[in-house]
Amino acid sequence: MLQGKATTVSNTRIFEDFESLSARRKREAAEFIAYLKVKEELEATKETISDKGFLKSIIKGDEDFKAGRIKKWSEVKEDV
Repeated sequence: MLQGKATTVSNTRIFEDFESLSARRKREAAEFIAYLKVKEELEATKETISDKGFLKSIIKGDEDFKAGRIKKWSEVKEDV
């Protein structure tokens, strides 16, 4: 089936293979996909918060919001 890193992912093949599974295996596959999704989201979050400059800008934005230093999108989009 998979033969190393050079193998391309075929969505069609994945769905065909999934459809051929039993209901039990489909549940297992769905649970594994859900696990991978959460894992990927956590990795992205870790990557984001490890960027100190980006984290500081998020904190500053939160402070600005709490202090009322914000603009409406309708005002900003005119300059974009």
